[in-house]
Amino acid sequence: MKTSAEQAYEFIRTEILASRFPSGSRLPEEKIAAQLDISRTPVRDALRRLHSDGLIDLTANSGARVASWSAVELMEMSELRALLESFAVGLAARKINAGELANLVQLCDEMEAALSVDKVDLDVISANNVTFHRSVANAAGNSRLTANLESLWTFPLMVRKFALFGDDRLKRSLDHHREITTALHAGDPQWAEAIMRTHILAARAYDAALVSDPQLSENGQSQIAS
Repeated sequence: MKTSAEQAYEFIRTEILASRFPSGSRLPEEKIAAQLDISRTPVRDALRRLHSDGLIDLTANSGARVASWSAVELMEMSELRALLESFAVGLAARKINAGELANLVQLCDEMEAALSVDKVDLDVISANNVTFHRSVANAAGNSRLTANLESLWTFPLMVRKFALFGDDRLKRSLDHHREITTALHAGDPQWAEAIMRTHILAARAYDAALVSDPQLSENGQSQIAS
């Protein structure tokens, strides 16, 4: 049986990933506690855990808010990732070894298996996605390049974007991973670069749902408070 804190954590996390609690919106403890018919203490514990996950921001003066990014920040991150990761995968195509390729194949297998079950395991797909991109960059053998990319692999942002994908869109994303791996196996830098760029830029269509709403930030309202 789930504890009250686990119940609160799963409820808030699900609502955030579904964008029913939008970026920048407040998460009042008392409202969530009343909706779940539990005390505020487990809600507070859940919010701390979600803060550790990077899904919410906690500040002394304004309490808990869903983590947010501006439209400009999201655009800049996508553009930088497309540029730097395309370069990285091109380098990797010239240097990658059999062990690194086998690791990418395994990551692809695990992501596809997580998509094929009755209930999509978004946690496995999201975690493996970050590992996949990091592994490709590591295979490029350029430590400064990898260091610059680390700040762009924002797990909370990636997991929330994946949560907006339908099954067809998720499958297309995983197909990109598989094709990138195939291009790397073929040692074809141009092919690998083209797919990586397409893969990253194709997800920009979902950025609008992740942009913080200035009105929510100003008024301190969230859907749970309505």
